[in-house]
Parts: sequence; structure tokens; C-alpha cells
Amino acid sequence: MGFLFFNFSEFNNCITFNLGMEKIVETRVAKIERDKEGIIIVTMLDAVDVDHEDVLDMNLVVRHLSNHEPALKLFDSRATWKISPQAEKEAMKQDSASTTAARAIVVSNSLKANLLSFMKQFDKKGYPQEYFSNYDEAYKWLLAFKNK
Repeated sequence: MGFLFFNFSEFNNCITFNLGMEKIVETRVAKIERDKEGIIIVTMLDAVDVDHEDVLDMNLVVRHLSNHEPALKLFDSRATWKISPQAEKEAMKQDSASTTAARAIVVSNSLKANLLSFMKQFDKKGYPQEYFSNYDEAYKWLLAFKNK
């Protein structure tokens, strides 16, 4: 069994749980964890409005949990949430291959996943990225990159 500690100094108003090898951080807008396979999982909370500071907080947490190394990331965006234009610009600015080895994005339905997969061909990333409507398929896809 792990232990529980609260840390309000390193992350802005976040609660950190440390359970064995797994680390879980809850911000105002998302639950972010590093699981036993080392995958960083970001699960958006329902009914939140993401602002510029939230994006900075989430990126700080992800960098900390990944030990500042490129990480396998699963972004579960199935909740209902909104992002401000300023926050969206910051998220795009923060997104880079230096922090991401591969990313799987889980969306609410397969139609959305197919549409986003089509559109991603116009937005080249420096790392593999795929959209899924099934969480388990997304996770399995990321595991294929684990030892590469």
C-alpha cells in the first residue's frame, strides 16, 4: 500500500496521490496520472472551462510525472469541457516531440475519431498520434511504443 501526501507548493492548487509506482495528480480541470506501465493518462473532468493557467498547470504536472522525458500519453477527452482560445494557443505552443513519444486521444464516438484522424494528416506532429473512441484500444496502441 502506498502513502498519501498533499503538495500545494509545486503544482498550483493540485492534490497529489502517490500509490506505489503510480502517481495521481488532480488539477482543477483534469486527473493526471502515471500508471504502472509509465503511461501518462490525462482524464478531463466534466463541465470545466479550461483557461491559460490550467494548460500551464497540466503541462507542469505531465513534465513532472514523466521526469522531463518524452512520454507515452493517453488523453481522455470524453467529458464535456471547453477551452478558451488563449488556452488553446498555449496548448499548441507547449505541444512538442521533446515531451511526447506518442499520444492516443480518446474521444466520445467513432465518427469524431474518424473525422479527427482524417484532419490530422494536415497537422503533422513530430511523434505518432491517433484518435480512438475506445479507451482500451488507445491504451493497447500506446503499449506498442513502450520499448521503442
